Amino acid sequence: MNFKVEREVLNLGLKVVGITITGLDNKIKTKEFLKFKDKAYKALKEKYNNFDIETDLILRGFNELHKKIGIKRRKNTPISENILKRFLKNANLPSSNKLVELCNIVILDSRLSIGMHDMNKIDGTVTLKQATSNISYNFSEERTINQGEYIYTDNKNILYRLEVNQNPKTIVSEDTKNIFITIEGNEATSAEYIMEVASEIIDLITSYCGGNAKIIYK
Repeated sequence: MNFKVEREVLNLGLKVVGITITGLDNKIKTKEFLKFKDKAYKALKEKYNNFDIETDLILRGFNELHKKIGIKRRKNTPISENILKRFLKNANLPSSNKLVELCNIVILDSRLSIGMHDMNKIDGTVTLKQATSNISYNFSEERTINQGEYIYTDNKNILYRLEVNQNPKTIVSEDTKNIFITIEGNEATSAEYIMEVASEIIDLITSYCGGNAKIIYK
């Protein structure tokens, strides 16, 4: 598949890596996988003991991106901050399929924004760009994308708004065989750090779900 990123988005300070992984098995949770997940959650609980979300530079970096395009923080919490808040409250996350659980672990560990899409449900080229006008959309309720907000689109639909709302059309299920992943950083994250996180998620997914990975944009 093809993934394009328009220069105007990069000029905001957004950094992104695109990955495809094909030939996955997302169904069977082995004892090794469950043991890894339990160990990872325990390590993350220790890592974030007494952690202050409000002062973290990486999480603040996404909110600074939003400020540049006039987006208020209320009701526009980036996925990484949202997942971390839920984890800090419960010391765990709801059970899901392997791909989602592995993605959540990497999001928690890195505090980067990671999007994961069922590649078979994507129509044509994915483009990361800024909206040139106000756009109405309905993922679960009628809402508006304001001019200037950055969005992921394919040839037919909006796939993701900011780091906040994903189109249910491409959500990963147990039957998913091929995925497209985006890893976002900001001005508080180096390109090297983002690539380290890309390597981490590739290693984990191919270890527990198999598949062949390819970095298609960096």
